[in-house]
Amino acid sequence: MTLTTTRQSVAAGMALGLISHAAQHGADRAALLAMAGLQPDTDPNTRVPLSAYAATMRAAARSCDDPAIAIHFAESSNFADLSIVGLIGYAAGTMRDALDQLNRFGRLVTDIAVAGPARFTLAMEADGLWLTDNRIDVPPFPELTESTFVRMVAGTRQFGQGEPYATLAEVTHQDRGTGAELARALGVPVRFGAARNALRVSVAWQDYRIAQYPRYAFGLFCEHADRLLADLAARETVAGAVERALLPILHSGTVSAPQIARQLGYSEQGLYRALKAEGTHFEGLLAGMRHRFALAYLGAGRATLAEIAYLLGYSDVSAFSRAFKRQTGVAPAHWRAQQAGG
Repeated sequence: MTLTTTRQSVAAGMALGLISHAAQHGADRAALLAMAGLQPDTDPNTRVPLSAYAATMRAAARSCDDPAIAIHFAESSNFADLSIVGLIGYAAGTMRDALDQLNRFGRLVTDIAVAGPARFTLAMEADGLWLTDNRIDVPPFPELTESTFVRMVAGTRQFGQGEPYATLAEVTHQDRGTGAELARALGVPVRFGAARNALRVSVAWQDYRIAQYPRYAFGLFCEHADRLLADLAARETVAGAVERALLPILHSGTVSAPQIARQLGYSEQGLYRALKAEGTHFEGLLAGMRHRFALAYLGAGRATLAEIAYLLGYSDVSAFSRAFKRQTGVAPAHWRAQQAGG
């Protein structure tokens, strides 16, 4: 089975790596492959929906009885074995160069919505240099935040000169019961429930040398990655572009087709025609996104109905409840109770 969607997706190489890790710890490889929609010999550059990757990771955690499987997978795997982006990082001249390349090619690993021009940004603050992950965590996928930071820290340890790369971490989610394990893997204290996902990093580390491959290899890797990026852009549907544009503003409650059309360079009628050619329409995409995210928020059990209504851009809880009931036939509170076994 080949998946080519680019609406919130990850490279198949990441999913295959996760499944291999889980299988080594007792999980059913065939069952996890089926959940991700993959075959053992799937091209690692094939796309897997982020929702399928999240479901596969959580199924792997249950199968292995390891709630911290995202942390352990990131800690034990070599990024260069999973993605061309990892090879580029190890071929970069310095740590700062590697971060620049990660921003340049990161969509090849995880194609998600970002708040701002770059996935990762560095900013000097009163208490030090902070590296912020600007990924929009909708629907919530805290395991991806944890694995991203652990992979960063674990992957840099071999290049240090006695000074730690990070000294503090902040994450927006609450401790999932794996907080101690996350702090151990990162080697730093972790602040949960923060306003951002960020690491306080060493200024000196930015100039530390990497260059694990010859310079010509770096050029070859980048040429290959550029071709993959072009292919990814060519396969992206208009519907996918609309969803990516909707994510950062979904909560605002002021989303409109003319607004998104302008952002994507279409007239309003042009956008409707393009979406119709793909068998969908703007209102259906907006309603579908809201419903998928509502299910994720309700299933997580942490947000109130009022908070979910706000996050999805509804005017109030009643509007959210009516929309949800149209989709599922039951009110959101009832649906949540059913999922909890109540």
